[in-house]
Amino acid sequence: MRRAGGVRLALALLATTAASGTAQGGSGAPGGAPPDAPDGPDPRRPGGWETYGEADFGWRIEPLGGDPVTLERFTGKVLFINLWATWCAPCVRELGSIERLRGRLADTDVRFLIVAAEVEGPVRRFLRRYRYDLPIYLEKTPVPHAFGLLGLPTSWLVDREGRIALIRHGEAVWDTDEVEAFVRALAGARDIGVP
Repeated sequence: MRRAGGVRLALALLATTAASGTAQGGSGAPGGAPPDAPDGPDPRRPGGWETYGEADFGWRIEPLGGDPVTLERFTGKVLFINLWATWCAPCVRELGSIERLRGRLADTDVRFLIVAAEVEGPVRRFLRRYRYDLPIYLEKTPVPHAFGLLGLPTSWLVDREGRIALIRHGEAVWDTDEVEAFVRALAGARDIGVP
């Protein structure tokens, strides 16, 4: 089931990507999102929205220089997950906007998991040349089917209850007011100063 707020955000992501001249990949919603998607519930209450399904917290990833973990380690957190590779030009192009979004959300407990779909050597070489302030992980097991992966890059937003709130297939511009507001809504009222 599609989340109306997520559909609007997916359309905004697609519009900002196209406006920047770097449109890649799909619509951000499986099967494409209709431009006349109905308005959903109040975005300040994301628990009432429909989702793309449940995330599979058995996915194993490994932080650079660390021990493998499963997503279960992040249970109860809002997750921004991005699957990328050093050889994927659209993936590399969006890393800067992901880094800026992470900076904009520094006052929240949203966890960013930037997962490279390749082995450690090329990733370390890339990061020596291009320095990003992002938590980089390596994919230790394939992305579970629950995530609906179609290709690289793909990004997911997972809410605190483990529901997939947004899937974005293809490159996007992430450091926008719309994206920040959506992620803050997922993170909860305590992160945006609403009593």
